[in-house]
Amino acid sequence: MAKTRARYLTGIGVVVLAVVLGLVAALSPRAQASTTAVTATQLTTTTGRTGQGQPVTNLAEADLTGTTDDWNRYVEFIGRYSGYLTFVAPPDVSPREVTAVDVRVNYRGPDPETQTWTFALFDWAASGWVRVGTNGGAPHWGPWTSLAWPGSAPYAWYMSPTGELRLQITSNNRRDAADLDYVAISLTSTPGQPAPSGGASSPSASTPPPPSTQPHVPTSPPATTPTTAPPSPSTRPVTTTGSVRCPDCWRPPLQVSWNWVIAGVPKPPFRDVDIYDIDGFDASSADVAALHRAGIRVVCYISAGSYEDWRPDAGQFPASLLGRNLDGWAGERWLDVRGISPTSPLARIMTARIDMCRAKGFDAVEFDNMDGYINRTGFPLTAADQLAYNRFLANTAHARGLSTVLKNDLDQIDDLVDYFDMALNEECSRYNECGEYQPFIAAGKPVLHAEYGSSTAFCQADNAANINGVLFSLDLDDSVYRPCR
Repeated sequence: MAKTRARYLTGIGVVVLAVVLGLVAALSPRAQASTTAVTATQLTTTTGRTGQGQPVTNLAEADLTGTTDDWNRYVEFIGRYSGYLTFVAPPDVSPREVTAVDVRVNYRGPDPETQTWTFALFDWAASGWVRVGTNGGAPHWGPWTSLAWPGSAPYAWYMSPTGELRLQITSNNRRDAADLDYVAISLTSTPGQPAPSGGASSPSASTPPPPSTQPHVPTSPPATTPTTAPPSPSTRPVTTTGSVRCPDCWRPPLQVSWNWVIAGVPKPPFRDVDIYDIDGFDASSADVAALHRAGIRVVCYISAGSYEDWRPDAGQFPASLLGRNLDGWAGERWLDVRGISPTSPLARIMTARIDMCRAKGFDAVEFDNMDGYINRTGFPLTAADQLAYNRFLANTAHARGLSTVLKNDLDQIDDLVDYFDMALNEECSRYNECGEYQPFIAAGKPVLHAEYGSSTAFCQADNAANINGVLFSLDLDDSVYRPCR
């Protein structure tokens, strides 16, 4: 009996001790989560500019409210902008113990209908940017608005081995500017706790620096090939740079003659030019072969950003992809290009169209309606959405040995020039935008320029800029053809 009682008392002692130890552990500072707001130490601009005399320290304190406009207390990001802020985590914050990452911004500027501003954290393990938020929800030049976005796990990947974090800031066009009074990354850490998503660890010291968002700009860091992510990687959308190379693709010279005929299929005798750009659906392989026999390269015109109800594959488009009607174009609607992946419905449809161009013997593909994100599409498209889609199209065509033609989308030229072999623009002279194509010309890639009407006054500027300008009829029916040279 005494022996049993002793065991009983011992058992009580063990339970009491366990409870006490549990309370101690719960009250221990090492078991409590703490949050630290880290502000930027450096601003690196790769495209565009910021306000003169506005240091990065202006972003360290959220001290503006209402519509106060104090130049010395914020930073203005101007026009088509791309750059990133650098942050350094406190030395006592371990990447393994970070359980939440939040981005906080005090914003005043345009709404996304006028100009979309996108914020992205750098993932050091995947070597790519992870979008966290935009200026959506902020009133158009209303009062200062506090915006906050949570990062997605694994959080450890946002920190380099030296504790560095980076936040990218980009705009989708040059129409406006945005003011930021405060930018901070909030790090929540729980010492001794496993990191989310299977205890992901920070990247190794050999992880390369972030790839440049403008790889051809000399002042930007060189683009790198993304490293392989650790096991069980995050499923968050990581945007990486890297165009599919096509060494055997046709590379036209900077100066080239061309004709654009979309209304109907051209028949011999053809105009004496280097290139014909014709409708990919309407033309047959025999039509392409006839142009080839005349010594002419042939470009396959398809619309990649819109649904056309007269096309033979119109029934393949899910209703969820169809947005607003294109102004002035009956039977044509904008497409939702978000979340593009090789297996998504839109990707399968466009890949089939590109395969059609290849099967008919075309040399290149012209993708039309490549700038839905700056139009009223019915979808909240962002610059990042459009960029991912346009790069997908170019890479898909290159993988099939087809050259690529970028149609319009002037605001993303810097990000796309490495993916496309030439550019085609409508009326850049009329809208005083032809200078935007300098990156293509500097890369030795031709710019095909179409103007409409009756005057060739634009030709002098085109010839001086090494742009291949032609005056056409608006119907593109080959009734008007007046080349600049």
